[in-house]
Amino acid sequence: MIDVDVYNQLVPNPLTMAVQLLSTFILFFIAYKLLWPACKRYLAARADKMQEDLDQSEAAKQAAIADRQKAHDQLAEASGKATDIVNAAVKQAKDEKAAILARASREAEAEKKKAHEQIEAERQDMYRAMQKEMVEIAMAAAGKLIGSKDAEELDREAIDAFIKDAAHD
Repeated sequence: MIDVDVYNQLVPNPLTMAVQLLSTFILFFIAYKLLWPACKRYLAARADKMQEDLDQSEAAKQAAIADRQKAHDQLAEASGKATDIVNAAVKQAKDEKAAILARASREAEAEKKKAHEQIEAERQDMYRAMQKEMVEIAMAAAGKLIGSKDAEELDREAIDAFIKDAAHD
């Protein structure tokens, strides 16, 4: 059978335990004196770096907010300018339309006046031609009835005067 000392296995030797505690204390003391300041500097540097990163991110956030506001302002300004340009273009188009319509109206009125003048001139020409024809017919009729050529000029003048007087009445 195997001979195992269970009591010695469960309870450690007090001398070994004291040596182990002393060596552990010495290790902690050395670590505290040599390593702890370096760890504190490292943790402080890490905290400073984190704070710096937080400050930079806050500054970047503020810059982004300022840029967004600036972009919003520029967009509003551009929108206002675009509205002004559109309104100016609409006004210019309306002004041009009015000018074109006015010019077309003047041209139409001038054409209408010219047509009336032309019609009046043709009517006057036709009226004169008709008067001349009437005089010729009256002279021919009078010449056949009377047969005298000397009085023809006097008769022509008398008929012209008669026709003019009849036209004015």
